Amino acid sequence: MNNADLIIATLKANGVSRGFGIPSGNVLPLMEAMRSGGVEFILTAHEGSAGFAADVTGRMTGAPGFCIATLGPGATNLATGVGGAFLDRSPVIAITCNLNTDQLGRRIQMWIDHHALFKPITKATLKLEQGCVAQTLTQAIAIALSEPKGRCISICRKTSRSQPPTNRSRRRRNPQSSPPRLTPRSPERENGSPRPSDQSRFWARRRCVSPIRRRCAQ
Repeated sequence: MNNADLIIATLKANGVSRGFGIPSGNVLPLMEAMRSGGVEFILTAHEGSAGFAADVTGRMTGAPGFCIATLGPGATNLATGVGGAFLDRSPVIAITCNLNTDQLGRRIQMWIDHHALFKPITKATLKLEQGCVAQTLTQAIAIALSEPKGRCISICRKTSRSQPPTNRSRRRRNPQSSPPRLTPRSPERENGSPRPSDQSRFWARRRCVSPIRRRCAQ
């Protein structure tokens, strides 16, 4: 199991059954992991459409919507759909593939700062790095499923193809054979008081999705 397989296994354990995007060299390891891991890849005509599809999936099913894009123009196209999910408070995991770590910060044609791009339109941006892929992704899912919802992560190309650590101490903290699964929480503050009415309204609307509409989304 490489890190791409671990990413998909963790997403699947948390209710993700499909992902949206456009094939690209940097995206191929994730697509192959989706094929072998039982998560359907749905081709879209545009990365923005992938973001919108993930937005609606997360809104209708309650599980995180999932979309992927390559670096540079792929990420900028995806940003429109991710921004829509952010405004509609939909739980979405958006993974943008990046350059190899030794090329980050250099003047490469397609490189842009993904974290700066997505920061204003997501609750958080995280970098998946070797040795802490499962922990970071689990944190991302927890943030996506907390109220108000929304999310984005970035992954470097080498990371997806690398093997996760297999030493005993790492395995105790992060069992590779059993990806973490999270349970959505109700919209409450840490002190137990309800959140403001606008956030509660989004939360209530998602809880009132009819079984028929949910089945259509699935």
